[in-house]
Amino acid sequence: MNILLITPGINKRFNDNYHAYRYIADNDNNVLAISNKEATNKGGRLHKDPEFEVDGSLVIHRIFNSIREQQSFLRRLPYKQKIKNFVSEFRPDVIFCEEISNLRLALEIKREFKIPIVLRTEFAFDADYPYRSMGRLLQIFKNPLTGDRLAILVGGLIWGWAYANSDAVISCYYEDAPKQPEVNNTPFYYVPWPSYIPNIEGEVTRVRDRAIFIGAFDSHKNMSELLSTIPQLLQKTPLKEFCVVGTGQDLSVIEQLKASYPDSILHFVSLSREECLKLIRDSFFSYSPATRGGWGFIGDSWAMGTPIVVTHNHYGFLDDFDSVVTSPEEIVNRVKSLYETETEFERVRVGGHKRFLENHTAEAVGSRFLEICTLAVRSLQ
Repeated sequence: MNILLITPGINKRFNDNYHAYRYIADNDNNVLAISNKEATNKGGRLHKDPEFEVDGSLVIHRIFNSIREQQSFLRRLPYKQKIKNFVSEFRPDVIFCEEISNLRLALEIKREFKIPIVLRTEFAFDADYPYRSMGRLLQIFKNPLTGDRLAILVGGLIWGWAYANSDAVISCYYEDAPKQPEVNNTPFYYVPWPSYIPNIEGEVTRVRDRAIFIGAFDSHKNMSELLSTIPQLLQKTPLKEFCVVGTGQDLSVIEQLKASYPDSILHFVSLSREECLKLIRDSFFSYSPATRGGWGFIGDSWAMGTPIVVTHNHYGFLDDFDSVVTSPEEIVNRVKSLYETETEFERVRVGGHKRFLENHTAEAVGSRFLEICTLAVRSLQ
């Protein structure tokens, strides 16, 4: 099968999804990716990728200079013929479109070449939480007079358009799974976020008194929780060092903690993926205060065999099996238990790694993507 991938970014060093697409390409399929030259690493630092790249049967054309250029109809116009030439030569069977923001480009190609679209998103629309799926776009419709009603209306209309123009929709969000098998007559699937683990040099040297968090400091990462939990953990458990990698709108939280505990808070704005994975592997536990998202960090923790402590169950976590599910009020007692009970530490470590192997490898996720693409193609035959 020939799969045309439209993605806001693709880079083997930073994007876990890259390796799911490479898995598809390595199994008797051809993948042509259309993207842009921008790439960001774990700390949000911007890099520029080459315009053309070949990795086996995965071919990448970074036609656009930026994400904004790629997603703007007017800014795309100068590239229209170039895209048409690439697609005509490739002759795709299906379009795999990442995110609604790229759906208009996918639709232009679908109308020209009469092929199905599989739309993959991080979240599906939820009227109870309209900002989850579309963020700041829907925030502009919130006001004291109408509350969330306009955001729900506009978000519902946009998602109705997306479902109507897609032949299948995939969400990475665990809580969207019950919406299967279809929404608005469009097949709907839940497929977890993949984690790709390169070969990490050196043996595990677990630092018993260190915990770690990695991610963008967005509102849903709930960074403010750390202001109450980290001081308690530093004072009442064997934890002596809390390592943080990332930056964002809630950077002040880490600055406050660092001012109060200068010897205990280790903050890196940006690190390579390999450096992040080494830090996770060698920490005693990972800690996520997030109310949603953060799947890359969660999957990496499971992959590296490091127990993860969470205070909000937004990912189908199984307490005392693949994670420690607790609350800000109980986190001290649960972390103490993790330190004091070797069998509990090992049980959570092994359970998390088992979940990674079964659901989150590039092979597992790539296989599901390929299966859904095949079904979408058959549905139009």
